[in-house]
Amino acid sequence: MTGPRRSRPGRRGTRVVLAAVAAGALAALTAGPAAAHVLIETVEPHGDGTSTLTFTFDHGCDGEPTDALRVTLPEGVEALAAGQPDGWESEVGTDSVEWSGEPVPDGERAAFTLDVRVTGEVGQAFVFPAVQECPSGASYAWTDTDPSGARPAPTFVATSASLAPAPVAAAASPTPTAPLVAAVVVGAVVVGVAGGWAARRRARTT
Repeated sequence: MTGPRRSRPGRRGTRVVLAAVAAGALAALTAGPAAAHVLIETVEPHGDGTSTLTFTFDHGCDGEPTDALRVTLPEGVEALAAGQPDGWESEVGTDSVEWSGEPVPDGERAAFTLDVRVTGEVGQAFVFPAVQECPSGASYAWTDTDPSGARPAPTFVATSASLAPAPVAAAASPTPTAPLVAAVVVGAVVVGVAGGWAARRRARTT
């Protein structure tokens, strides 16, 4: 009579290792696109209510180079000036900024600076939907407001240093008292003169 059949440790261990490798490969494939997004790499406050944002990327469109980047400004952000790498030019609008120029090869890092004034609250997230364009007409839209989305938009969280001071409400102008006092004095003099004239007239008629 034979005893119960036992699984072989070697085969079982091999299956566990293969499953772990497969899971890791799947996770890497899933995380790949999100890891290669356009992002705000640094926020540099200047101490005067303005800051410089640096947008970066190091990839193209499925191997293609990048020849344009368009960023939409969220509410509360005013674009003041845009810098650009050599061979590129920028166009600053009221609600967006666009850079275009010589194609940046896939895999090569590119950086674009933008001077802004930001108004809001400490801890507030500012999301900048971005579109990366390539010579063939292909593009990547990095517009997900959720940081864990497949195409997360460039985002930064405001600190007290990166926010412009809140505008101070103008105080109500005080009512000038000098003209009012002068009017009262003039009125009293007029009344006094009129009263004296009336008294003299009555004295003459009696």
